[in-house]
Amino acid sequence: MSAIVVPFRFARRLPQIRKTAGYMLTVPHNHAEGHLREQLRRLEDGLRKKGVAEDLIRSEVASYEGAIRAHLWRLLLSHGGAA
Repeated sequence: MSAIVVPFRFARRLPQIRKTAGYMLTVPHNHAEGHLREQLRRLEDGLRKKGVAEDLIRSEVASYEGAIRAHLWRLLLSHGGAA
C-alpha cells in the first residue's frame, strides 16, 4: 500500500513568512537573496525526505517563495524603503 503525502501549505505559514521577509529587509540585498535560497533549499530537502512528490515540492517551494517576496514588498512599501 502506498500513500500520497500532502504537506500543509507553506505559503500559509504566516509567522515564518513574516520572520523571513522581516529579516531580509534588515540585511544587504545579496545576503537577503542568499538567505532566501537557503530557506527554500531546506524546505525542498525536508519535503523530499518526507516523500512528497517532486511536482508538489516545486509547487510548494514556488508558492512559499512568492508569499515571502510579496510580504517583503509590503514591508518595503509600508516603510518607504527602496529596493
